Amino acid sequence: MDIFLAHEDSLKVLRHARRTEDLALIPADREEIHRDHGRIDASSLTSALPEGILAPTRMLPVSLRFADDASRSQCGIVRAVPNLARLPDSSYLELISSTGGPPPTAAGEPVHVFVEAAGLSLLSAAQSLGKLVRRGRLTRNAALVRLSGFLMELCGSYALDPLSPASGEVVYDLPPVSSVAEAASFLESASGLHGHTLARMAAGYANDGSGSTMETLWYHAFCLPPRLGGMHLQRPLQNVPLEWPDEVSALVSHQTMRPDFFWALYRAACEHQGKDHASEEALAEDCNRARDYELCGIDYFPVTKKDAHSEKAVRAFLAQLVEKFAPYEGPSFKRRMRQRLDDPDVVLARSVLLSQLMPASQRWHDEDA
Repeated sequence: MDIFLAHEDSLKVLRHARRTEDLALIPADREEIHRDHGRIDASSLTSALPEGILAPTRMLPVSLRFADDASRSQCGIVRAVPNLARLPDSSYLELISSTGGPPPTAAGEPVHVFVEAAGLSLLSAAQSLGKLVRRGRLTRNAALVRLSGFLMELCGSYALDPLSPASGEVVYDLPPVSSVAEAASFLESASGLHGHTLARMAAGYANDGSGSTMETLWYHAFCLPPRLGGMHLQRPLQNVPLEWPDEVSALVSHQTMRPDFFWALYRAACEHQGKDHASEEALAEDCNRARDYELCGIDYFPVTKKDAHSEKAVRAFLAQLVEKFAPYEGPSFKRRMRQRLDDPDVVLARSVLLSQLMPASQRWHDEDA
C-alpha cells in the first residue's frame, strides 16, 4: 500500500521527519509514483502514520493524493485529492527509517508513506493561501511574503513545530529539504496547476541557507521589493563559510566563520543574536567574532530581538545598513534608499511583512524592555 499525503497533512509529516533522528526523506522515483498503489485500509493507514502527528477520523480525515477520480479512495477517514497523475516525477519524497529498517506492513505487504517535496509543498500552500486571497481574508502581497518565508524554511536549516508552527519549538542545524532553484524548476514543470503563479512568484523572492525564522524575516526586509516591504538590497550570502586572508589566519579566533548574512560588495556581515548573550562566555564569544571580522576588513553588524520589535525599529536598523553601504554605490543610492525607508506605502508594506513572518516567540512585549 502506498500513501501519498497531501496539503497540510503532508507538511506536518515533512516537518516531523526533518526533526526526528530516526526518520529520513529520499526522493521518490517515477515508478513508485505511477504504479498501482493498492487499496487504502483504514487500520493499516492509521498504523502507518507517525504517532502523535496524524490521527485521522471520519470527522478529521487525512488528505491523500490519488492518480485521478477513478482511483480515489472511498475510505471514510480519507479526504481524496485526485491529481497525482498530472504531477512531475519530482513531486514526492518517501519517508524511511534512517536506520535502514523495513517500512510498516499491512497484511504482510509493505506500506510506503510519501510526503510532498518542497516544490509541491509550496504549490499546496499557494493553493490554500490563494483561497484566502480570493475571499478577501488576506492580501496577495501578504500571501507572497508568507509563501516566500515558507520556502526558505524548507531550503534552510530549521524546521517549525509540525502541530504549532506559529508558536511551537523550532529545531535548528538540519539539512535542507531542497534548494530554491530545485523548487523553481519543479514549478516550471507544474505549470497549469492551481496556485502555480503565486508559488512561482514567491520562489523568485526566496533565498537558500536561512538558519532561523528571524534570519528569514530579516532577509525579506533586506531584499524584497519595496511594494512587499523590503529595501531591494543586493542579495547576501546566508550561512556560507568565509575564507580568511592568509595574512590573518594565525590571528583569528575562529578558523571559519559563517555569518547569517554576508555582502561581499559591501564587505559587511550581519548576524542575528537570538540566544542569551549576557553570560561572560557569550560576551567573550561576541568580542572574538567582532575582532575576527575586523581583522579581515569586514564590518560587523549584529542585530537583536529589539531591532525587530516594531516597524520603526526595523527602519532604524535598515537606515544604518544604508549608511554603511552608500560609499560602495552610486550617488543616487542613499536618496533612493531613504525614499524606501520613509515612503508611507512602503512603511505599511513593511508592517505587513513583519506581521506575516515574525514568530510568536520573538514578538515584543512590554516586559522585554
